[in-house]
Amino acid sequence: MKQKWCGRKPLLCQLLILLAAAAYGSDSHQALQNAASLFQQGKLEEADHQAQLALADPQTRAAACSVLGSIRFQQKRFPESADLFEKAIRLEPHLVGAHLNLAEAYIAEGRPQLALPLYRHVLTLDPSNATARLELARTETENGHYQQSLELARPVLSALKNTPDGLFMLATDYLKIKDQDAAASLVSDWMQLPDIPPDLSMKFALLFAREGVASQAIDLLEAIKKKGPPSYELAFNLAGAYQLEEHWALALASYDEALSLNPTALPALQQAASIAEQQGQLERALAYWMRAKKIEPDNPDILEGFGRVCLKRDLLEDAEPALTEAAHLRPNNAAYQYTLAAAKVGKKQFDSAQVLLEALLRQKQNNAQLQYALGSVLYLQGHFDEAAQRFRESVRLKPDQIAPYYYLALIDRDQGRDEEAIRTLEDLLRRYPDHWLSCEALGGLLMNAQRYPEAESTLEKAVRLNPNSVKANYQLGLLLTRMGKKDEAEKRLEIARSLRTEDEGNSRLQLRLLDPDQ
Repeated sequence: MKQKWCGRKPLLCQLLILLAAAAYGSDSHQALQNAASLFQQGKLEEADHQAQLALADPQTRAAACSVLGSIRFQQKRFPESADLFEKAIRLEPHLVGAHLNLAEAYIAEGRPQLALPLYRHVLTLDPSNATARLELARTETENGHYQQSLELARPVLSALKNTPDGLFMLATDYLKIKDQDAAASLVSDWMQLPDIPPDLSMKFALLFAREGVASQAIDLLEAIKKKGPPSYELAFNLAGAYQLEEHWALALASYDEALSLNPTALPALQQAASIAEQQGQLERALAYWMRAKKIEPDNPDILEGFGRVCLKRDLLEDAEPALTEAAHLRPNNAAYQYTLAAAKVGKKQFDSAQVLLEALLRQKQNNAQLQYALGSVLYLQGHFDEAAQRFRESVRLKPDQIAPYYYLALIDRDQGRDEEAIRTLEDLLRRYPDHWLSCEALGGLLMNAQRYPEAESTLEKAVRLNPNSVKANYQLGLLLTRMGKKDEAEKRLEIARSLRTEDEGNSRLQLRLLDPDQ
């Protein structure tokens, strides 16, 4: 069965049938006229009676068969309808309307392959017939022959632009051949069509969204929004279009509108949570996930999302059970196992994290991030040589990284190779000058090497990049003390004391497993 962009409407008896009958006998002609009029009024039984009268006259028999075929079509008696149209064509081979109607009857019967030759024949009778060209062009579109479809449609382009079916087909063709300007020009044609149902306009908008032309989808959806009452589907699809354009605030506002219309809609909650998390609005993201979790508490995707955001907010007691359950429900999902490993690191359960990461690496030996993550866990356990091996393998697989080089420098530092550590960090900062952790570590090393001016500059930069770093503020205070700048040193040390006193390097490693380059 052919794709139905807008839903087919059967081709009713054509005016040309009646015109062809105009030269025939007056009684049969009048009966035929009456049949057509009654048919258009929906009075099928009366129309049938009048068509039977015209059927008796050999001169009007072909047109009468066509009218009766249309009546049977409306009655959904498709085999009878097809038989009557076939008879009309045998009696009068040039009846274009009968050919078109027979094609529709074949499609309704589930025999679309019989319709195509009829449409081709219609073009031999009437090359400008828009209906036949549309159907043949649509077939080419459905077969992926978009340029051929446009070639067929070109002679009747203006007529096709006046119909929803025609615009759907043309938009599909243009979008598939990447002629986005031509596709975009059809939006104004669509907006000028009268009485288009909102759901049909929404489908047209989603056609653009699926093909990556979200701006046109937004224009269409916003136009629907202005005209009619709000609906969940409209708000949800508009949010998705804004999401494609990376208009994050507008996307979240639209998801919130969708949720006001359908508060239990999980797709909207999940999409909104993902955007809020991506934008760093972790509290907002957590609120969405909590609502979703109340609706489906055993949904692994929801549990993983909830647990991941809890992990980022350092709510480890909430994160671990949710992530454990998600990993249990989806044991073959590597991302879930990895996030659970990050939670284990956050809780300093390094052995458990190592087991999870080693299992993942057995499946994906060439995964640079997994090599890095296992190296980080080994480093925290004091297994420096094994950790260094993992970090080197990670950068071999993916040289353009930050975190593995940083930890390799820390291993050199911890094993007394300060000069090597300094060189590694200086090289890293030449490539990534805003990596505050490297500034923090390098500043400490330069201070120990008594390279005070360089250390001061480096630690000041670390504090600028991350004003909440306890370690950077504290080290800068110590350095200023050594340099005799006591007043400045005391102010800096007071800042360090006012910040969190826990060792951020360990307590926050779980976040660097989730996002290694932070």
